[in-house]
Amino acid sequence: MKCPRRLALTLLAFFILGGSGSEARAIGIWHREYAAARNEAVAEGKNLLIVFTGTDWIEICTKFYDEILGQPEFIDAVSSEFALLKLEYPKDSKLPREEAVQKALLRDAYRVRGFPTVVLTDAEGRPFGLNGFQPTSPKEYAGQLLGIVTTNEEGLAAAKEADAHSGSEKAKRLSRGIPDLPGALVARFYRKEMEAVLAADPDDSLKLREPFQKLIVESEYERSSQALARESKWAGLIALTDRFIAEQKLAGAELQGALINRSGFERRAGQQDTATATLREALAIDPESGAGQEAARILAGGTSEAGI
Repeated sequence: MKCPRRLALTLLAFFILGGSGSEARAIGIWHREYAAARNEAVAEGKNLLIVFTGTDWIEICTKFYDEILGQPEFIDAVSSEFALLKLEYPKDSKLPREEAVQKALLRDAYRVRGFPTVVLTDAEGRPFGLNGFQPTSPKEYAGQLLGIVTTNEEGLAAAKEADAHSGSEKAKRLSRGIPDLPGALVARFYRKEMEAVLAADPDDSLKLREPFQKLIVESEYERSSQALARESKWAGLIALTDRFIAEQKLAGAELQGALINRSGFERRAGQQDTATATLREALAIDPESGAGQEAARILAGGTSEAGI
């Protein structure tokens, strides 16, 4: 499953060619700049291990680094496989402008919604694994990550053999080359692979057409939403979300999530009463779901990232 590859490569080119202009800095062998970590990965044939964290204000992030990521046992086990990148997001969000922009782009590209989050990518920046804090030893955590690498390599090897087969057998091998990632992320980076699987299996014997097409549509909605948000076109975002809800016949938690997004756009458009009514509509669908609880929290006066 691959996304607009142009987006991914454009993003990475920005960091590699634009960068901050300063020399790469490292904490031990943990890089703090994407360009430096990627240069190591390319030069030494490694993957990237990216940690999104906030050690200055989140206790579990500090625990994660002190007890696992910063331990020599962990670093020794993974450093031959990964270039290591530790991205800090301070509580007050006070960062130099270029650094803030780069970190925001990376966080958005990999759909990071909380800290700490571990993203494993190839040298081009395509993700193939996600993880987070685990109450385990440095050696065992390293083993988890290396296991994800092995699984990914086996999948890629199977996909390379696909051309020797046809029909559903070809589709099966191609599908193994698509990492097990959350839908929005896999459709963003592996859309081409998803479409190749569907083309190899026109009879849909693997029953992947509906879920793959749904993920592709969601990816397109996300891409269009981000483009409109960058230009603060809130009315256009509201209309886009309404079409997405209607065309995809959303229900349950998916509908709740879309309504929460719409309420954010309405709020930014200055439609406070409408935004409140939309949140109440989302809450009424299922007050006990995660999305329902989020709607309740926003109605009670909490903040949200809803609405891009």
